[in-house]
Amino acid sequence: MRRLLIIIATLLLILSCTTPSEIADEYIREGTRYAGLEAAEIYERGLNKGDAFSLYYNLAYSYLEAGDYEKAMATADEALELYPEALRFLYLKAYILREEHRYYSYENTLKEILAFDEGNETIRSTLLAHYNAFGRAKDAEAVAREILRHDPKNQEALRTLSSSSEFFKAIAPSGSSAPVRKDDEKPWTVPPELYMPLEILNEHSKAASAAAADSTS
Repeated sequence: MRRLLIIIATLLLILSCTTPSEIADEYIREGTRYAGLEAAEIYERGLNKGDAFSLYYNLAYSYLEAGDYEKAMATADEALELYPEALRFLYLKAYILREEHRYYSYENTLKEILAFDEGNETIRSTLLAHYNAFGRAKDAEAVAREILRHDPKNQEALRTLSSSSEFFKAIAPSGSSAPVRKDDEKPWTVPPELYMPLEILNEHSKAASAAAADSTS
């Protein structure tokens, strides 16, 4: 009965929509009322009727939320065939791979993101943390030097280089890099902002813009 009500409510909502973008927006609005597999069912119905990018992303995230990493990965891969430069699907793949402790593929996915977006310092810092967590000093030092070219005060990069350079040891902040990871540790309990569904990211963006406007007024 609950599933039937979801289907009826969704159909009623989209009857007034005309463009693919409007249709997708209605499916997304309806999907955000639910979570996990219930939300995924709504996004799946919308895929053939609306703007596919946002629906694919929310579908993949819903599977992720439900713990169905296999379907989340398959959805992200399918979306990447249609949108090969859509980094958000690579972000999701990286999250899934790390959650599943598939660290080799996780590392390669981070590198793939950087190949598309060389200036992505967030991902470069994530790669540095990955190398530090597994005690890969030479790889970590190489990435740390790349980071310092764009951010000379990056604390994690300075700490990374301090172990092999007296110069960096003198200017590095106190404290140590992230401890070496144990294979049985869960990497994240809550997805960081990079991996949030689009509607949450959009709300964060609106809030940040409003805060910036308030600070200048």
